[in-house]
Amino acid sequence: MPYGLRQKCTYPGCFELLEPGQHGRCSKHPYPDAHHLEYQRLYNSRRWKSLRKLQLAKEPWCAECLLDGVHTIATEVDHVVPHRGEPVKFFTGKLQSLCKTCHSRKTNRELRGGGQ
Repeated sequence: MPYGLRQKCTYPGCFELLEPGQHGRCSKHPYPDAHHLEYQRLYNSRRWKSLRKLQLAKEPWCAECLLDGVHTIATEVDHVVPHRGEPVKFFTGKLQSLCKTCHSRKTNRELRGGGQ
């Protein structure tokens, strides 16, 4: 068995640990569609990394937590309207800064069809 750190499943709200050397999602949470690789290309692009960095610098606090009067450092950049892999929406859509908890909660709602 290979040695190394075990990564957590990337599915929002899942805490299943993957085997060392594995990454992505556990077997309970396969990727929802064939567009996953295209999504990864968008998120790995230099353009996105630059946009993400600018967004977190512009809005360092979690937008959801601020609505409750709580100042939580934002670590995630969220597309307010889901892009569904469309590059134009991905790069030009409205963004917001969120903490990991709020971003996971929003993503879970979207995946269950609850919208924004």
